[in-house]
Amino acid sequence: MPKTTTELQIRLPMWEELPAFSLHLDQLLDLTNEYLEPIIGDKITKTMLHNYFKAKILVPPVKKKYQRTQLAGAIVVGLLKNIFTLNEVKAGLITLLGNGTPKTGYNNFVIMFNEQAAKAGKELSDPTSLELASAGQPTLMQYDAVQSILFWLSAKNRLHEMMDP
Repeated sequence: MPKTTTELQIRLPMWEELPAFSLHLDQLLDLTNEYLEPIIGDKITKTMLHNYFKAKILVPPVKKKYQRTQLAGAIVVGLLKNIFTLNEVKAGLITLLGNGTPKTGYNNFVIMFNEQAAKAGKELSDPTSLELASAGQPTLMQYDAVQSILFWLSAKNRLHEMMDP
């Protein structure tokens, strides 16, 4: 039976923790799944990644070499695809990246995700890493997406507990 979010230490890596060297597709896939599978309980496949690149949801590689941008994108899309359509994920990423760099957008998402995931199963509260009242629309959208993922995980775990008492 999968562990509940309160039993699992859910944490995504910051941009600086991602490999700084070029990756092959298999390495990208392995790392993406290493980060995501403990959280979502599923794996991302090569076909899924190819579809994300073809649909320009993720920035395509240069000469079949994948960088932090593709790995960070694969992690975020792997989480968001469970909550939003791929067109919604693409639109959200375009909006976020229009206001900054992939590194900044990814790190903001990870900070919020890690902070809120640490509180999963406890009383919900506003994030301590940012002031929601003065946050811009892209930051609020990231926050809402993080909350959606965590609620989805909570509901999924409760369902598993009910099915397998």
